[in-house]
Amino acid sequence: MESSADSTTGSSPCFVTSVRVAFGDCDPANIVYFPNFYRWLDQSTHDLCEAAGFELVAVRRERQWVGFPLAEAGARFHRPATINDQLRIETRVREWRPKMFLLDHRILRDGLLLVEGWQTRFIGVHLPEQGRRLAALPIPREFIQAVDRLMT
Repeated sequence: MESSADSTTGSSPCFVTSVRVAFGDCDPANIVYFPNFYRWLDQSTHDLCEAAGFELVAVRRERQWVGFPLAEAGARFHRPATINDQLRIETRVREWRPKMFLLDHRILRDGLLLVEGWQTRFIGVHLPEQGRRLAALPIPREFIQAVDRLMT
């Protein structure tokens, strides 16, 4: 996967990740098996966080964050993709909430919209005083600012 900040397409600035569809991503009909789109959306989110300076392994080690768990995800599939297609994944932050961030994704091939996806995520931490229960951390201002800088 290749990543970069980009504001040239779509209705608002976005972060761009690209992926080439491999043989193993496809079903016997040579179309991308739908869970792979979710895998690529997840990777694009992690690429965005890493580009903003919040790489998963580092935040686990240095900040004791679990990472960026999903609270909700969905997709609308418009057109299929197949072997060797070069896909562009555009990621945008739709909304910052006190403990959640909502993302919109678009997967395109040669400018043609294939998939629209969305995710609701949070920064997860374990609460030692509650038996290490997973909880949402209030989103740090530095995280918001670093991600927003990639969108402009």
